[in-house]
Amino acid sequence: MAKWGEGDPRWIVEERADATNVNNWHWMERDVSSWSSECLHQLLLGVRVEGPEGVCQLTEVTKLEGEASINNRKGKLFYFYEWQLRLRWLGQ
Repeated sequence: MAKWGEGDPRWIVEERADATNVNNWHWMERDVSSWSSECLHQLLLGVRVEGPEGVCQLTEVTKLEGEASINNRKGKLFYFYEWQLRLRWLGQ
């Protein structure tokens, strides 16, 4: 533990009457479910695999349920996600 007045200036060691989370230093959580849902939908529909045995292409996303969030704790990012996917595909 740093002595009073010493240490990293980003540390908030003084007590704040307003309990402000300065610069989101302690904890910040953002819901990115809608953004990641759209992204997954676009990325998955573009998947096409070709090989010597044949071709496989994703044609439809029938189920895309779940959630995703980004958390910031002391300047470090943490990603949490849970998705259930159901896809239709064609292959030859």
